[in-house]
Amino acid sequence: MKKSFAWVLLFCFLYSCNLVDTRRATVFITDKDYFQFSKLYSPDSSMILINYGIDHGAFGYGHAGTAIVKPNDTLKDLRQFTLPNTFTDVKWIDNKTAIALYDITPDLRSGSISKISDKEINGIKIVVKANDYISDNFKRKIEHSELSPDGKNVLVAFRYTDGTTFSPIQISIISKGDSLGKYGNFYIGTPQSDYVLNATWNNSNQLIFYTNQFDSYMIQYYLVDARPAIPYSIVIDDKKYGGKYLWTE
Repeated sequence: MKKSFAWVLLFCFLYSCNLVDTRRATVFITDKDYFQFSKLYSPDSSMILINYGIDHGAFGYGHAGTAIVKPNDTLKDLRQFTLPNTFTDVKWIDNKTAIALYDITPDLRSGSISKISDKEINGIKIVVKANDYISDNFKRKIEHSELSPDGKNVLVAFRYTDGTTFSPIQISIISKGDSLGKYGNFYIGTPQSDYVLNATWNNSNQLIFYTNQFDSYMIQYYLVDARPAIPYSIVIDDKKYGGKYLWTE
């Protein structure tokens, strides 16, 4: 099935929102490339959460972050009032407090320790919670498990789901007989797309990732830094995977 035009538009929007804009030291709402995703007033309307980005032209809108401003701050440089792009789903708790989710998946890929602590911006306390896109009621679902030809390692692709909502795909390579960790040790996808849409071993005990032309260049960005030292190659198959954004058998 070919990817419909509507799906292409939706995917482009979701992907562009996931980009981090670091080009500009200052951002004003009067800038020609400024783009506002959403605006949310505090209960008493004294403060505003502005979720904004920068227009990258053909590459969509890079998400710059969420600014917390007073109404008369809106004509000032938004950078000084902005939570970084790693903080998502920022919402008001009350007039002086907001809550934000800190996306820990980049830290999981890099092996960094997530630095989660409450923040304060423009007199507003930001309560920060860790987010790995795996809710408490999610159960692990194995999408694919395959022993390598030499019998030493197992390729396991899995995600977490409640049957309706899905976490990003996780891919691990574990020694035969070892238990599977919570997170993928080779690859961790995104909420926008799995990018890797199937995988297998070749006869040389190396990995093959299947994807489509649209997604193929993104795979490199979501590999785990300290992954097992197993070579991988990417096979593009638009006939089978051109209309997909989640792993499929």
